[in-house]
Amino acid sequence: MPHTRVESPERRRGILIALTAALAMVISMTMLSADADAKSVGEVTTYENLAYGPATPGNLLDLYVPDVEGNAKLPLIIWHSGSAWFSNNAKNSTGGIPDEFNPRGYAVATISIRSSFDARFPAQGYDVRAAIRFLRENAETYGIDSDRFAFMGNSSGGWATAFAATTSDIMTLPGESGVDGTSSAVQVAVPFFPPTDFLSMDQFAADNGLPMGFAYPHDSPTSPEGFLVECPGEVFPITLLSIQDCPAETEQVDPSSYIDGAEIPMWLLHGLSDPLLPFNQSLLVYEASTAEGNEARLTLVPSAGHDVGQVLSGTESTTWATNRGGQETVTEGPSPTWDDIEQFIHVNLSRDR
Repeated sequence: MPHTRVESPERRRGILIALTAALAMVISMTMLSADADAKSVGEVTTYENLAYGPATPGNLLDLYVPDVEGNAKLPLIIWHSGSAWFSNNAKNSTGGIPDEFNPRGYAVATISIRSSFDARFPAQGYDVRAAIRFLRENAETYGIDSDRFAFMGNSSGGWATAFAATTSDIMTLPGESGVDGTSSAVQVAVPFFPPTDFLSMDQFAADNGLPMGFAYPHDSPTSPEGFLVECPGEVFPITLLSIQDCPAETEQVDPSSYIDGAEIPMWLLHGLSDPLLPFNQSLLVYEASTAEGNEARLTLVPSAGHDVGQVLSGTESTTWATNRGGQETVTEGPSPTWDDIEQFIHVNLSRDR
């Protein structure tokens, strides 16, 4: 059974050190299948290749809308699948999310954004927000509740999730076009193992003896982060620079850099055996958000690699949760399940109403 207690930041650091020392080298890229006990609803209508912007295929999304009794407006899960920012067809990688959440009475949108080969940051951040605005502007057409949007994603999709979350209180970002008064906000976010503080990844992994797979070094000019961030003086793609050569531009990609006061609730989840992204990427967002008085959770799973299924099926995990009053508790036990995540989403969508 899970065990919960009040936690201090100092003890949290101690637990993290102990967990890091006990890492398990587990690497897999499969997703968790749908819960067989999920309640059933009526037929699901799929709307494919809805254009939320001019770039094709980078600005397309698919929408899965279940038929529910009473024709009530549905809460929406927006899902973006990770691809290291290399794919502009990410909407086709659903991660099983429609199968998991349609039976629970949620509409699901899977979105693509422009790849780093087609455009470089901040284009990807603009796309994430444009997709949210499109879905809100067309919510009535598809029977969606425009005030109940949740965002989830894994890896670079986790970055998109965190970026959507921390910019939800900003109407228009610098250089962003097409904002006509419609909010780009979501009400709750669940990022799985997001890359966030690019500049710290290599050093943190080396200093803590973490598994360092094929994605390393992240500081390489030809890493996913190197392709995403445009350093001054580059001639793309002929001459690329390390992200360490342009820290100011790199820091603008970090979702934590947009945290300023009140932010939406987030639940970040990360495997300690992740061979591609070190767990401090989720930890730093959690700490930055809670330091500003926000509600957030952080779950670390020692046995889990870069894989949603492993994160949600570990026999051991630790979850830190900070409430709006600033009190942090820690729970140790098996990994959270989709039921737990749905409950977190449900409570926060209901609270926002």
